[in-house]
Amino acid sequence: MKILVMMLFATACCLAQNQANRWYFGNGAGIDFNSGQPVALTNGQTYLQNGHAEGTAVICDGNGSLLFYTNGETIWNKAHGVMGNGSGLMGSYSAAQSSLILPLPGSQRLFYVFTLDDFNNNLQDGFRYSVVDMCLENQYGLVVSGQKNILIANTMGEQLTAVRHANGKDYWVIVHKFFSKDFYAYLFSSAGLSATPVITSIGSMHTSTAPLPASALGIMKASPNGRRIGIVTANGGKIREVFDFDNSTGVLSNFINLHTPADINQDAYNCSFSPDNTKFYLTFNIKVWQYDLTAGGGTASAIQNSKTLINGTSTGNNYALQLAPDGKIYIGEYGAPYLSVINSPNSAGLACGYVQNAINLLGKNCNFGLPNFVDSFSYSNKDISCLTDVHSDSEPSPDVSVVYICSSQTLQVSSASVIDKVEIYTLGGVLVDRQHPALPDVTLYLNCMADGIYVVRITTQDKLSVQIVSVSK
Repeated sequence: MKILVMMLFATACCLAQNQANRWYFGNGAGIDFNSGQPVALTNGQTYLQNGHAEGTAVICDGNGSLLFYTNGETIWNKAHGVMGNGSGLMGSYSAAQSSLILPLPGSQRLFYVFTLDDFNNNLQDGFRYSVVDMCLENQYGLVVSGQKNILIANTMGEQLTAVRHANGKDYWVIVHKFFSKDFYAYLFSSAGLSATPVITSIGSMHTSTAPLPASALGIMKASPNGRRIGIVTANGGKIREVFDFDNSTGVLSNFINLHTPADINQDAYNCSFSPDNTKFYLTFNIKVWQYDLTAGGGTASAIQNSKTLINGTSTGNNYALQLAPDGKIYIGEYGAPYLSVINSPNSAGLACGYVQNAINLLGKNCNFGLPNFVDSFSYSNKDISCLTDVHSDSEPSPDVSVVYICSSQTLQVSSASVIDKVEIYTLGGVLVDRQHPALPDVTLYLNCMADGIYVVRITTQDKLSVQIVSVSK
């Protein structure tokens, strides 16, 4: 048995907006924001599998350099080749939010790729995750064996978003159960994804009378400050709703229905919040509309009445909306070789500065969607580290050490202070072992652990250290 141990310490959030600086979407289209201005890219591979990608996700490092991207079915590495073990994901390129990439909190090498199925497949492959280790395959990344297509929950709609936890370290990963009113918020921490979600039953029933759950199509977004959730559905779903979100508990409240009798024949497909969290944008009836969430002190009727058409001259099919690191909202039109833009999304009404066909995609075309991000862009990883994986909001203390002894297949944990608790979790958040030694030294017996990657949490009187342990025989 071989064991590799990388030390890391609990830390507050490391803000790094550059991690959303490269976009890949549609029929091989792309945008690079690293220069401060959007520059079209033509090297994306999202068209290579099953046609144009509808939902995609991308992640960069803290310098804005591409790490990998996905359409929910295939993961492409930074060289635009298929990542090792990166094909055959059980999401769907045709799901509105097919995928979302999050770094494992506390790690500088492990990423979770969350995926959703689409309504054409009756949502039967559900909500899943796969784990990417960026330190494998010469740092081109590898989907970890045994940590691929792990089922989280069945029969979720096509909506998938994430919010930074109020503690500044963790995330809430949020989906919506179809045939219900239930939002599922999963805590994503250094121990992995929680097995039990926080469920809030609120808002409209998500259901369909068609043979397929067609109205599962739609988008869910969180405001950049993590305090609101917006959700829309199409294909007859006619849901356009906004909620308050408590990013300390994962609970939604204060349901505001933006769908009025005047909207009865209009399906919404996409949505986005403004950077200052005060405006909410929707695309429906091939138009882009703005709602002022501060109107009338935030009353539901005042917000409904604030609805303003901001692209009245458009004749295209405006579907995708995505807030970008430059503070603008970009708009994708199905089949079009350009993006439109809202230049000042914090401004009310027409002052928001909508411009049609602002970005030429150099012959590459949009589909219905743009990449899915955490819209605060406050990702917890900053740089990939394959040696020490150490970072902290204070000077890291060297008083916790781990020694692997091959002959007895154990990990010996030593500390300068008393160890209150040692826990071992799988990346899925399942507790493997817990000990309360009340001593400065403890021995963990690992001979019964299956091959894989584990999270070891060591709590002493004055700090928490988290260690990523890779076990292979």
